[in-house]
Amino acid sequence: MEKGGAYILFVGNNCCSCNKIAQFIKEKNINISSINIDEEDYSLPFSLMIIPALVLDEKLLAYGPDILKYLKK
Repeated sequence: MEKGGAYILFVGNNCCSCNKIAQFIKEKNINISSINIDEEDYSLPFSLMIIPALVLDEKLLAYGPDILKYLKK
């Protein structure tokens, strides 16, 4: 993963992929904050079409299962 900046994982309610990614992050003790788009306000310069979505400094890095590939780098 790139160093610096603030990673944010955008998730939603009733999302199996979101739960899987969140569990991986917890198990690996990776410091990434998350925002539940169904319950919290958020602001991005683009629309989220797919969740989960991994964002760094308002730049989309990966979404869906590609997040695991990105995190394993």
